[in-house]
Amino acid sequence: MVFVRNDDLLPGMCLARDIHYFDNASRSSAVLKAGQKLTDVQITQLNGSKIDGAYIDTVRSEVRVISSINQEIRDEAISNIQSLADNFIDGGKGVQQSDIDAIGETAQQLIDGLSSQKDILINIADIKMYDDYTYHHSLSVAIMSIAIGIELGFPTAMLNELGLAGLLHDIGKVAIPIEIINKPGRLTDEEFEVVKLHPVQAAAHLKERNLVNENIYRGIVGHHEKMNGTGYPNHLKGNEIHPYAKIIAVADVYDALTSNRPYRNPSPPNEVIELIMGSVDTHFDERIVNAFLRKVAPFPTGSKVKLSNGEEAYVMKNYPDQPLRPLVAVVGADRTYDLSWDLNCLNIVITELLEENKHQKLINM
Repeated sequence: MVFVRNDDLLPGMCLARDIHYFDNASRSSAVLKAGQKLTDVQITQLNGSKIDGAYIDTVRSEVRVISSINQEIRDEAISNIQSLADNFIDGGKGVQQSDIDAIGETAQQLIDGLSSQKDILINIADIKMYDDYTYHHSLSVAIMSIAIGIELGFPTAMLNELGLAGLLHDIGKVAIPIEIINKPGRLTDEEFEVVKLHPVQAAAHLKERNLVNENIYRGIVGHHEKMNGTGYPNHLKGNEIHPYAKIIAVADVYDALTSNRPYRNPSPPNEVIELIMGSVDTHFDERIVNAFLRKVAPFPTGSKVKLSNGEEAYVMKNYPDQPLRPLVAVVGADRTYDLSWDLNCLNIVITELLEENKHQKLINM
């Protein structure tokens, strides 16, 4: 049993003690019994009352890892991306308007799904195969890019363009020999020059056929540019880089480094977040990184994590301004650590996102 403040209560938490409170909506006294699992409605009622929180049974509570996009939309998106990629490498046919229309519909579905959610938490896919990586990576980057665009207040038309650019940004990689893409060691200068062509080839193919406008084109071709001018293909600096390209650059690096590849194990999300934060103004735009941190949680609510003190815990709540320091409940113990606000927890950090999160299991706290 552990006491949880009102602001930290989540649907699925099981009450360990009865709660007597005054329901402002019905203007009457109400009671929630021990053993009940809280709902969104009940949590709203408690937030409107004068009680400070509730005692939660950490043995019987259940919290699901939150998924940002449902599986049906994901499957359709992957199918559309793969179909377009197949046509891109088909020298005779090439990408058609029907391919772009299908991708555009996917972008709109992603926008609708993400806009309808109060909290957008991007989970990390465990991607092992080259083909699967290419297509799932494009989808993940589009999801994160749209989430950033929503946080920045982009109108629907811009979100559609940004979503399309995200879905299409790496299509050029399917034309790169797989032995280069999956090479376990360092690329030669010649091999890296081949890799650097992928945004140019994809963007040029689409623009020559009048399938994308200038904004989408610049978002695709510029997603490897860096704020200090050391990126490619055109060594652009600062505001010379299109906003879509700046957004996709952050999403691209985050997803690439946290994904499993044949030549590299995935990096822990907290390490990648720290790398991105440390690359502000040299590689990434500060405003976009801040929006990314508010919308992409490295440790989604419900995730099982390992702490620096050796304990395992479940993430109960994320704080937008402290993405690496959520509220956690220790496994097998009646205590929580508020890594953001509790001064006694300043020396505790999350060191690992544990394996079971990859399967989106129910959590028995």
